[in-house]
This record gives sequence, C-alpha cells and structure tokens, in this order.
Amino acid sequence: MFNLVAGQILNASEAIFLATPFLLILVPVINGVGGNVGTVLGARLTSGLYTGTVSVRVSDRGLRAQVRDALVLYVVIFVLLAIFIYVAAVVLSGTPPFGLEVLVFLMLTTGLMLAGVLILVTVAVALLTFRHGLDPDNFVTPIVTTMGDLLGIAFLVLVLGAIL
Repeated sequence: MFNLVAGQILNASEAIFLATPFLLILVPVINGVGGNVGTVLGARLTSGLYTGTVSVRVSDRGLRAQVRDALVLYVVIFVLLAIFIYVAAVVLSGTPPFGLEVLVFLMLTTGLMLAGVLILVTVAVALLTFRHGLDPDNFVTPIVTTMGDLLGIAFLVLVLGAIL
C-alpha cells in the first residue's frame, strides 16, 4: 500500500520529471540509500541490544553512537553519490541540467530529511520490539525500507518543488 502511495506521488509530479528527465535517476538512488542505511542501523542496534552494548534507553551512549554513525554515513554517501551522478552526466551527456552545487544541495537536503525520519523510525521500532520480547530484525527491515521508498520520493518531490 505504501508503495502505491509513493507511485501516486511520483505520478502527480510527472511534470517536474518530464521537464528534467535527468532527475529520475535520483529516485532509486535516494530510496536505495535511505532503506539500506536504515536497515544497517537496525541490524547494528539489534546486535547491540542482544550483546548488551546498546540498551533500550534513549539516553544510552551506545545507541547515540550508532545513530551518529548512521547520520555520518548518510551524509557521506549522499554527497559522494551526487558527485558521481554529476560526473556521469557530464561524461555521458556533456551538459547536466544544473551545476554540481545544486545537485549536492538537492541530494543532501532530501537525504537528510529522509535520514532524520528513518533514523527515528529505526530506533523506535528496534527498541519497542526488543522491549516487548520480539525480534527487531523481523520488523525493522520491512518497515524501514517501505518508509524509505515512500518518504524518499515525497521528500525529493518536496525539495524539487522548492528549488525549481
């Protein structure tokens, strides 16, 4: 159902993507990175919860370290991917529709919005399921990847609408 909503958001934004088809390459990149880093954070939290290096308290230092590391990973990956996409566009087409700074801003803004929500969802799902005696691995991955698909498209369209 969430993927249907994401598809409808993409469909409703057809004019933006038809005007600049180059932007379509960002959809799977943003969704993929969002879900992947979120699930990695979930797996690390689950391992930490089971080994005792992370506790179910939000004030836990181990938990905060995992969240910080995930946020740094999001920033690094989104900036590097923006640079890679720009260079690929220059090599393949010669003239990207906008400059590198715009692409980095677009990717980083969308990525940080997505990261903020997905980190909160990941932490909440991992801690709540563990606290209730359930295995977080069975819940974090499907929830985070689905939310990443929906929110990745929504945030991309939101940022595109603001800057274009």
